[in-house]
Amino acid sequence: MVASHSPLQRQGSRDSEVSLVVKYLLFALNLLFWIVGGLTLGVGIYAKTEKNLGNLGSKLPWFMDPANLFIIMGSVVFVLAFLGCIGSLRENIAILKTFEYTIDILLLLEVIAVIYVYADRNRVKRNIESMLKNTVINYRDDVDLQSIIDWTQENVKCCGIQGPDDWELNIYFNHSTKASPEAGGVPFSCCKNNMNTQCGYKVRSLSTSERQAVIYTDGCVDSVINYFLNEDNLVLLICVAGAMVLLQLITTGLAHNLVNGIQRQKAQWNRYQSALDTGMQ
Repeated sequence: MVASHSPLQRQGSRDSEVSLVVKYLLFALNLLFWIVGGLTLGVGIYAKTEKNLGNLGSKLPWFMDPANLFIIMGSVVFVLAFLGCIGSLRENIAILKTFEYTIDILLLLEVIAVIYVYADRNRVKRNIESMLKNTVINYRDDVDLQSIIDWTQENVKCCGIQGPDDWELNIYFNHSTKASPEAGGVPFSCCKNNMNTQCGYKVRSLSTSERQAVIYTDGCVDSVINYFLNEDNLVLLICVAGAMVLLQLITTGLAHNLVNGIQRQKAQWNRYQSALDTGMQ
């Protein structure tokens, strides 16, 4: 025998349902982020472990070490996406609010960071240059560091932090290191034509005009800034940043919508239950 429902019960069943579109869209997005975050975290841990096992301690500033960046970004995305998945599936208000507020805080911190860097850009630039001087000093002591510097100098067409003379800080390129054939020189990645890896030998002993014919003479900090301010690269940078912000806004908006739906559902069921209890008396 099929159970009959009163009009009040049928109305409650219809009106109290949480949007399945919102619920499963939020879950699907977070499942994707959870997988990406897990893979990123795994790569970071693997790279860090391999470096430690090989006794190749990083000489990079912590914020430039690729392994550290992968671990930090992967951990944040992995944990947040996990909260989003569990909160949406279980329709748990506490978890969803934690997820929503954390993303809101991250968005706020991102805005504050951008404003601070823009407002105090000269001091930020000086601090970055000061920290990066250590990367020149430790150029040959860290494989990751050497690869990053070579890639940057070769592709951005620059040399040193502020210029080629920064390489005087490195023991292999210092003029006083008589035993080194690289003394007074720069890495091959500074050369305009680096087919010959010895192209940078003794080049800092040349005159300014002779130097300019062989190597890039602009510092990498200014060159990287100009590289990203190039019209094509700036458009790409804005699109990537905009997409990241949009994804955060979409996920926090979906979480907020789902929380409101759950709260409305609970309120409606409480009203229906009260009405049913009153009718039974």
